[in-house]
Amino acid sequence: MNLKTHIGRLRIAALVEGITCVALYLIAMPIKYIGGIDEAVRIPGMIHGIFFIAYLVLLLPVHKQQKWSLSNLFIFGIASIVPFMTFWADREHFKKLSNQS
Repeated sequence: MNLKTHIGRLRIAALVEGITCVALYLIAMPIKYIGGIDEAVRIPGMIHGIFFIAYLVLLLPVHKQQKWSLSNLFIFGIASIVPFMTFWADREHFKKLSNQS
């Protein structure tokens, strides 16, 4: 993944957003709710939030560059809300765009 391209930065943001989502759901939240340690979600939650916003912001230049329809932009935006869907967006769409560059 190339940090010098819009699609490369989007792919990294999608990957980190997805990984932090997994960490929140499978590690931090069980520690919080089962172990009673409220602080367990603070750092992973903050990192996830940063990359959630970064992913949404980084969609915009790729949308413009690729001349996506608004429906595509909407679907890829929704991918950041549905757990683990950024992995799908990257594998099925962003990786192909990256290979074209």
